[in-house]
Amino acid sequence: MGDTETALFQGQTAWFSASVLKRRIKLWKKHGGLIAGIDHAQFVFSEDEEAADTKQIFCSEAYIDEHLAVFHAMYVSDSAKQKNGTKLPLGDYFLPPKEVQQLIKKQKKFKWEDVNDSGEDNTSSSSEEEEGTANHAGQAAEDYVDIQVLAKITGPIVDFVPGKHGCEVSSKNKSKT
Repeated sequence: MGDTETALFQGQTAWFSASVLKRRIKLWKKHGGLIAGIDHAQFVFSEDEEAADTKQIFCSEAYIDEHLAVFHAMYVSDSAKQKNGTKLPLGDYFLPPKEVQQLIKKQKKFKWEDVNDSGEDNTSSSSEEEEGTANHAGQAAEDYVDIQVLAKITGPIVDFVPGKHGCEVSSKNKSKT
């Protein structure tokens, strides 16, 4: 086991839903990651937005107040596949509630959609055909936000990569008033 392999998640903490494959949890630990309770974890991973523990998170005050985000555990295995230790954009693995996913799917394909239960990639030429028909003319106009109503962004837009561009993952102290 090389230093790069051990250091990938070194000292970072994560909570894993019961829906996460055991091999991904082992991979997290193998690469220096630590397991923590949800209140102290820097990362919250799930593989099923319909899992009871994940649905409970979506209803929590921390999630609703935007102090907590859930990510697909595929981030762990995809990160481990990076030979040079390059960190992947965490935002690509954002796992929203099912209702939000249904809205987003009309405009974006989720990274984990072509993965079967064993974690194997199912990408095939048929997915390209499906993607090509996703925006057919019959879709209702109210499914989209008009570009004119979006706020203008100044400065460069960069992917969220923990530790790069001033982006960090940290836990927020919870204080009840």
